[in-house]
Amino acid sequence: MITINLKQKTKLDGHLVIDVPTTLIEKNVDVVLVIQEKEETSASNIAEKKANKKYDFSHLYGKLEWKGNALAEQKKIRAEWE
Repeated sequence: MITINLKQKTKLDGHLVIDVPTTLIEKNVDVVLVIQEKEETSASNIAEKKANKKYDFSHLYGKLEWKGNALAEQKKIRAEWE
């Protein structure tokens, strides 16, 4: 069995043309074709996916302890922004 992975672009009419050279001469073969639409990987598309992806902190619930005054720390950080 030979496995071949190709990346092709369909034509304007929606046709996909594949020409695959093999070492098999005058042989009967079974061909399995799986077509999966590929998402565009433009910079804006990647940035949008990263912006929509949120980290799941649920495994940390109840495991972290804060020593100090949380409100005072928040005010200190916000003062740095001004």
